[in-house]
Amino acid sequence: MKKLVHSRGISIQTSDLGGHHILVEGSLIDHRYKPKQSDASEESELVHHMVIRLKVKGPGMLIEQAEATMPHHPREECPEVLPWIRNLEGLGIAPGFSMKVKRAIGGIKGCAHLTSLVIAMGESAVQGYWAAYERGRMGIREQTIKKFINTCHLWKEDGPIVKGLRETLESQDSSE
Repeated sequence: MKKLVHSRGISIQTSDLGGHHILVEGSLIDHRYKPKQSDASEESELVHHMVIRLKVKGPGMLIEQAEATMPHHPREECPEVLPWIRNLEGLGIAPGFSMKVKRAIGGIKGCAHLTSLVIAMGESAVQGYWAAYERGRMGIREQTIKKFINTCHLWKEDGPIVKGLRETLESQDSSE
């Protein structure tokens, strides 16, 4: 018999602020479940509700502002880590981002839940910036291609997607 004991929801939205700036807003909500005494249904208890906002400047994907709130937390001391989210300011979202985030706000310097959320938000920031500023452009830049190289099997450096984009880039350059 399968019995639900924990659920985590992560929601991330990216908005275009204009001028190659995006706002990435992430939310993490954890629930724990315990059986009710009276029947077979389960009752949930909110454990964490955390929100992070990152203002990012493209195309370099530099975090210019970082703020976090904890609308709900299990321990009185949890909000003590909130100011440390500003350690992300100046960090670029690029290969190695996860390790940089862990160094900046991980371990005893922060909160495991906030760290996980920021890492997920990095991936969404790249997708959001692409949607706001790159998708639908007549051309594509090498700098943009580099952001995606080796991020997954389809984007491997010697794969057909990257080769095709670079061929398109070369033909754009030769026609200018």
